[in-house]
Amino acid sequence: MSTLKGIDGMRSIYHDANYYAQTVEAFTELSSRLSVLKSWVETVFPIEVVNKLPTLATGTSLRILGVGTGPGEIDRDLLAQHQTRYPEISNVVNEPIPVYVEEYQQALLDWPIPDVTFDYRVQTFEEYHEDWTSEAGRPRFHFISAISVLYYVDDVEKSIMDMHEMLEDGGRMMIIVSTDDSGEGRLWRKFSRLMFADTMLKYVTTGRVRDILTRNGVKHDVVRVPYKRVDISCCFEKGDEQGKFVTDFLSHVIDLENSAPKKLVEEFFDYIGGPECSIKEDGKILFDNSVDAVIARK
Repeated sequence: MSTLKGIDGMRSIYHDANYYAQTVEAFTELSSRLSVLKSWVETVFPIEVVNKLPTLATGTSLRILGVGTGPGEIDRDLLAQHQTRYPEISNVVNEPIPVYVEEYQQALLDWPIPDVTFDYRVQTFEEYHEDWTSEAGRPRFHFISAISVLYYVDDVEKSIMDMHEMLEDGGRMMIIVSTDDSGEGRLWRKFSRLMFADTMLKYVTTGRVRDILTRNGVKHDVVRVPYKRVDISCCFEKGDEQGKFVTDFLSHVIDLENSAPKKLVEEFFDYIGGPECSIKEDGKILFDNSVDAVIARK
C-alpha cells in the first residue's frame, strides 16, 4: 500500500460516464482486449461453458443475463457461440451507462442477430436485482456473464451471490477479473488509498472471487484468458491525449496529473513503468494485463 496521502480533490472516472467511456476506449485500443477475448470466446468458451449448459426442452429459450455489458462487442460473440446449441435465446442487457446501451442497440441495427430477443435494463446491477426480486414468476437464467464489472458494484460478495441466486439449476456464471499477480492487481494493492478513495472502485481479483465462492460453497473453475501486455508508452509522453486517458483509466482518477500531489503522481508513474507492473522491450513499456475467467456452476 502506498504511504502517500493527499486525495482531496480527486474524483473517480466513474463519476463521469462519458469520460469513463473515453478512458476505457483508449485503453482497449492499446490492449488488443477485444481480439484476445474474441479468440478465447471462439475456442475456449464453447468447451468450458456452452457445452456444459443443460439441454432445454423444444421451444424453451436459453435465458442469458449480461451484467455490465458495455457496448456489447463481446456479448455478440458469446451469443454466436450459444446459438450453436440453442436456436432461441432471451438476452437481458444490464448496463448502467446510457451511451453504451445506445451503441449496443446501434450495432444490432447494423448487424442483426436472428432469433434473439433483447431486454435492455439501463440501471446498476443492484437496481436490476431489486426489480428482478420483486417480479412475480421471475425467470432464472441459464447463463450470466460479468466481464470486468465487479470493480464497480456496491458490495462485491453480495453481488456475486445475488447473481448465483439468479441462476437456474445447472446454469453457469462467468466472472472475468484481473489476476492477483497482474499489473492491475499489484497497482491496486500499492495505491489503494488513491484508487479506492471515493469508494467507486473495488479491489477485486481472481483470489477474492474464489474466496467468496468457496466460502459460500459454490463450485467453480478458473480459466486463464491469455491477454497480451499493453503498450503504455504513451502515458509517459507529455501532451499525448491517449496517454492521458490511459493514465486516468489505470488510476481511475479524473485528470490524475493535475489533481493529485506531484509526489504521488511521480510514484504512480514510477510504479506502472517499473518491474512490478511492466517490462521494457524494444523501447516500449508493456503493462501486464492478465485476467482470469472464474466459471461458477449451480
